[in-house]
Amino acid sequence: MSYERSKAPLALMEQIIMVLVFALTSAVCLQAFVYSNRLSKEGQLEELAATRAQTVVEYCKANYGDFDRVCTALHAERTQDGLELEYPQDKLRVTVTVTESTEYLEKAKVEVWQIDDGAAGVAMDNTVPAYTIDTAWQKGGQE
Repeated sequence: MSYERSKAPLALMEQIIMVLVFALTSAVCLQAFVYSNRLSKEGQLEELAATRAQTVVEYCKANYGDFDRVCTALHAERTQDGLELEYPQDKLRVTVTVTESTEYLEKAKVEVWQIDDGAAGVAMDNTVPAYTIDTAWQKGGQE
């Protein structure tokens, strides 16, 4: 009498290995999707921060560095050496700090900060501004 061994355990082992391989590849793909989503949100935040900073810079240039007029136009707060403006809908705060002032030219640093962690779903370090730009404008011009 000859006995044939069942091939069921071999087929079961093969299926278990296939499931393991698919689980590993799906975990890698999921990790890639999460990473790309985070990068996308960080890019959106940086783009929005750059737009907000550029808006404030253009107002400063148009008003020849008259911070009182800029504060009135943008509903900002005047600080000792510049101004501060919040965009609560975007969870961003823009600060303008004058770094150098001559008779005809004023230089400033514009920084955009997150108001709290997780703005727009992106947790960034609040000790570093989300966006920074150095700018200058002519002082005392005429409209």
